[in-house]
Amino acid sequence: VLSTYELNPEVTMVQYVDDLLLAGENQEAVQQETIRLLNFLSSKGLKVSKPKLQFTEEEVKYLGHWLSKGTKRLDPERVNGILSLQAPRNKRQVRQLL
Repeated sequence: VLSTYELNPEVTMVQYVDDLLLAGENQEAVQQETIRLLNFLSSKGLKVSKPKLQFTEEEVKYLGHWLSKGTKRLDPERVNGILSLQAPRNKRQVRQLL
């Protein structure tokens, strides 16, 4: 469906399966393009998850990372999950962990 969508050149779109991210330096351009994209998807009969929608935020969570102004950091929830794992004690446990 997105192959027929013409994106504003001031805005970049990243797609991973059904997750979309719009980004750009001009907040107004990103906001307008987001509305245009939502209307386009709606016209094609597609729905967007309101709980997942992050509308023109300076920092967004995308695919388990927090993205902000050209930087990326791992979501603290994922870091805590990794840190809470018990250290493997034998080869079998190392293989399971990997």
